[in-house]
Amino acid sequence: MRLTLARCTSVELRAWTGLTGPQMQHLVEQLWERRPDADHGRNWALAFPDRVLLLVLAYRTNLTRQQLASLFETTDSTVHRVISPLAPLLGELLGPPPGDRRELWVVDGTLIPVHDHTHTAKSKNYRHSVNVQVVCRAQDRRIVALGDAWPGNRNDIVVFRETLGRTLPAHPRLAGDGGYRGCAHIRTPRRGPDGRIIKDRTYKRFRKWRAVAEHIIARLKDHQILRQCRRRGDAINHAVAGVAALHNLKIDIS
Repeated sequence: MRLTLARCTSVELRAWTGLTGPQMQHLVEQLWERRPDADHGRNWALAFPDRVLLLVLAYRTNLTRQQLASLFETTDSTVHRVISPLAPLLGELLGPPPGDRRELWVVDGTLIPVHDHTHTAKSKNYRHSVNVQVVCRAQDRRIVALGDAWPGNRNDIVVFRETLGRTLPAHPRLAGDGGYRGCAHIRTPRRGPDGRIIKDRTYKRFRKWRAVAEHIIARLKDHQILRQCRRRGDAINHAVAGVAALHNLKIDIS
């Protein structure tokens, strides 16, 4: 039986995509506003809601194009034509970072294995990976900003300076772990004359903040495409931004 959004029950939709019915409907409306179907040209084999479902399902399960084509009873080329235009649009839903300077932001990096070795390097997870910097808001665990993918053998501080350090607005309450030592824009744990971290009451707060960032990254990696990305080129950046947009959507419509 062909998989369609109209036939999915709420339980099946949650199991396949991690989204509820209202969340999926809101996502369809947002993407339709950005790029509705044109009145000219050949009709799509899949309706627009089903195309959105295909994209979210591809991110959530990381199925191959052949497997997705079998589920939706279409062809591999159609799956490619569906994902290619919708993936950047989904990433754009992340939006610019908020301007409230009183909020606490936490930054951390994560390694994502990618099959395309153009932008990867063998890293400490013994796989060809990229390093992506994630900035989240500690109050509600919302993703604030993402850095472009860099080779996975670069340190977090190097990747941050070359990506988010150039684009992220200056924020007085941006915290990170000891790996960001030496960056004037990031608050890190205090160190003594011997260079070791002073494990006082302030350090306990840094540990809680770091736990928040690690928990958010773990939730992002519920989408299997961030555990093994097989797509080429900028697809990894589109995938990370798209998954972050889905994460924020769950927070907005909970």
